[in-house]
Amino acid sequence: MRDFGLMIGQGAVRDLRRARVGSVARSVPRTHFDPTDTDTIRNPFPALERLREHPVHVNEKLNVWMMARHEDVTAAARAHDVLSSSSGVLLRSTVMPSVVSTDEPDHARLRRVLAPYFTPSAMRRLEGSLTQFVNPSVDALARGEVVDMVPALTVPLPVSAIALLLGIDRSRWRDFRVWSNGVTALFGASTLGAVTMTIGHALPGILSLRGLIVDELHRRRTSATCRRPGGSEEHDDVLGGISKALAAHEITPLEALSAALIVLIAGNETTTNLLGILLIQLATDPDLYARLRDNRDLIPAAIEETLRWGSPVQWVTRTTLASYEIADTVIPARSRVVLYYAGANRDPLRFPDPDRFDVQRNPVGHTGFGHGSHFCMGAHLARLEVVVALNGLFDRIAGLELAGPVKWTTTPSLSGPTSVPVRAVAAH
Repeated sequence: MRDFGLMIGQGAVRDLRRARVGSVARSVPRTHFDPTDTDTIRNPFPALERLREHPVHVNEKLNVWMMARHEDVTAAARAHDVLSSSSGVLLRSTVMPSVVSTDEPDHARLRRVLAPYFTPSAMRRLEGSLTQFVNPSVDALARGEVVDMVPALTVPLPVSAIALLLGIDRSRWRDFRVWSNGVTALFGASTLGAVTMTIGHALPGILSLRGLIVDELHRRRTSATCRRPGGSEEHDDVLGGISKALAAHEITPLEALSAALIVLIAGNETTTNLLGILLIQLATDPDLYARLRDNRDLIPAAIEETLRWGSPVQWVTRTTLASYEIADTVIPARSRVVLYYAGANRDPLRFPDPDRFDVQRNPVGHTGFGHGSHFCMGAHLARLEVVVALNGLFDRIAGLELAGPVKWTTTPSLSGPTSVPVRAVAAH
């Protein structure tokens, strides 16, 4: 896939032009915190607490600036004119023209193509189709089986929801997770060698995914009407909308491919992690499970607290287009800056007793879905999927308990379990 490889290659060249943090005054605090270290991915919060001791740190090994206070992270996330997304959100720069990695006016132009498919009204039309993806895991729990909720629920539910929105034939859905895993692994590559190795492993799946999307876009361009999830031909699906924008020359072919990829990957991984983190809480806190089961009005609050407490997206990066001042420090132009959403979400100046999971908390201002103009477009969908999953559990399962060790992701910019074995238990 030459265009994808070219994006990564250009990103590596961009890194060589970065401002070097080693020349920064010694008065600026240094840190050795490495978010790609597998030993810290499961629990980065002690290190993030140390990062919050100062407004900003530099990491000479990674050649990046780091900030983790809520006030500073949210201000930086809003400073779109100075802190650019155009080099991507990874530690290494990438060139990928998507809603995630563009600045204005291109960001707004690309977002307009996708936004109509992620509105609250669009989600309500999708809601009735999601229960079928929750039932198999609940059926197994009801039979007394031990169920690993990641492959049984937290993976297939968002994959299926995105496939419905995209308008992909159901026979191809199983391939989606395999393909998206390969692309998601790029989030954890911090060196050119790691990028090259990851691309090599992921390339077959990337090529297959690219071929499927290109074929689907072509089919829609040659079709008089486009299907809507559920079989209706009255409205477009996401790929139909992308195809129309492509035909109207509102987006380029590469932007069309990138838009479909972003919907697939961002829509899958974030929700998988969000639901997995909340399921762990429910399986380890029977009182919480009972409270939510008996009072479903608390479910939205539990989702927001999970987004704050667990931070499914741990961090993103920006690149300074000009000097950026924070406290009494000036970050020079062409610097790479890591914004720790997970640090902002555990900032005690914003959220008292931040390490405690509190369903009664009102975590207004959390950065679980990002902040600023790059706030997650799929937030309504993620919330809906979790609501549907929990209602499916609460309707038939009195309680949950862990039935084995939880395993955690090794992808540093994302946080969530890769294995959550549970069994149903009787009500207390």
